[in-house]
This record gives sequence, structure tokens and C-alpha cells, in this order.
Amino acid sequence: MSDDFVLGAQRRRIEDAIVDRFRGVTFDQKAHTYLEDERFWDFVFSWYELVRYYEESGDNTIGAHMLELFAECSTLFRRAASDARLTERRRDKAADALYQMTYYVNQLAAQVRRNGLERENTAGAIAWKPDDDISSLN
Repeated sequence: MSDDFVLGAQRRRIEDAIVDRFRGVTFDQKAHTYLEDERFWDFVFSWYELVRYYEESGDNTIGAHMLELFAECSTLFRRAASDARLTERRRDKAADALYQMTYYVNQLAAQVRRNGLERENTAGAIAWKPDDDISSLN
């Protein structure tokens, strides 16, 4: 099995866990009461696991479905944060959730870029071993 396959499988497990947490939150609640729900915050903070994965793995591929999920959530949270019908507490929680997820996605993107640059720098490199002796080529 290639390293890329193993990395992809690890990443997919983390992404699937995040999506499962997302599905565990009832977002269509009146007055955005999900913002007070522990399961909602578990979902938001679960993105940190993905950031850690990229920091530790060297993987440089982002799942498009995760970017779509982030876009969907950022729209939802932005609307809630600016909804004058909500209490100030709920608007603040929505803004906090938006800030936290945006922070994680920015960290994730920066790490993926670093990982990609590291891979580019090693592409085509020939491993040299100190015991290689060119005199044997004569």
C-alpha cells in the first residue's frame, strides 16, 4: 500500500467523524438553539483534529467536501451572528463558531501549503548514503 493511500484513509476517517458530528446537530431549530448544544460545539472543535492530522502527516490534499461543509457552515453562522431577532448571547455564539471554524480552516490550508512545498522540495531527490563510494565506478 502506498503512503498516499494510507494518508488518504487516515484523513477520510477524521473527515467522516466531522461529518457525522455535523449530522448529529439539528440546525433547523427555532432561534438557533443549536448554538447552546454541546454536540454543536463538539462539531466545531472537531475541526482541530483535522488540523492536527495535517501537521503530523505531511499530507497535502484537502477533501473538497470539507471545503463545501465549511462554506455551508460559515454562511449559516454568519446569518445567525447578524440576525437581530436572536439574543445577543446567541449572536455572539454564532460569531464565535464562525471565528473558530475559520481559524481552523486557515490553519489547515496553511499547513497543507507547507506540506506541498516540502513535497516539491524533495521531488526527484536522490537519497545519498555516506557509504556510497564513487571509486568503485572506475
